[in-house]
Amino acid sequence: MRYVQKFTSAEINNNHEIFKERLEVYKDAGLDFLASRKYIFDKVSLPKSKVLDIGTGRGLTCLFLGEAGHNVVTLDIDDEMLKIAALNLDYKNLLSKVQLYKMDTYSIDFEEQSFGAVFMVEALHHIEDLNKAFEEIDRVLIANGKIVLSDFNRKGMSVVNKVHRKEGHEHASSSSGRVGAKKWLIEHGYEVKEYEDGCHWVLVAKKEVA
Repeated sequence: MRYVQKFTSAEINNNHEIFKERLEVYKDAGLDFLASRKYIFDKVSLPKSKVLDIGTGRGLTCLFLGEAGHNVVTLDIDDEMLKIAALNLDYKNLLSKVQLYKMDTYSIDFEEQSFGAVFMVEALHHIEDLNKAFEEIDRVLIANGKIVLSDFNRKGMSVVNKVHRKEGHEHASSSSGRVGAKKWLIEHGYEVKEYEDGCHWVLVAKKEVA
C-alpha cells in the first residue's frame, strides 16, 4: 500500500532536529551513518534508473538515492519508520522522487524486472527467510541489474546494541548475514564484489546473463 501523508512545517523541522541528534549520538559512539552511506555509494557504478530500496528505516538510503537523481521506490512494514522517512524526505524536498510503500519483502507487489537496482542496507539482519526474500528481489530485478547489500559488521552491531541498550531496549536480529547472502547470490548466477569499512560490510552483485 502506498504511504502518502502531508506534514506541517513544524513537524518537518522538529523531526529533522531529532534525526540530526540521533546521527550525532551514533557518530559519537563510533558509527558515522552518513560516511558509511557515502562509502557504499562510492562502490556502486549505477546509471540513473528506477531503484528499489528495501527496509526504508529512517530514510537515509532513499535520501542518497533521491539526491543522486534516481526514481526510487522504498518499502517498509513499519508505519512509524515510513512516517520518519517521509518527513526526512520532505525536509530535503525529495518526496517527488521517492515513493514510499508499506510492503513486505517476502511479497513485493511489483512486476518482474521492474527495477534497475535493488538496495538493502542495514535490513538483512531483520530477514528471517533469506531464500524467500532473495527470490522476490531477484524476480523484480532487470537482467544485468545490481543488488547492493550492506549491513553492520561486528563493530557496527556492537555500537548499535550499545545505543539501543542505553535507550532501554534490545535491537532485534536474525541469523541472516553476509555469508548466507553471498552464497545465495553466487549459487543463483550473480557476480559478487565484497567490501568493508569500519562498521559495515558491502556486497555488490550483478546478475550474469548468458
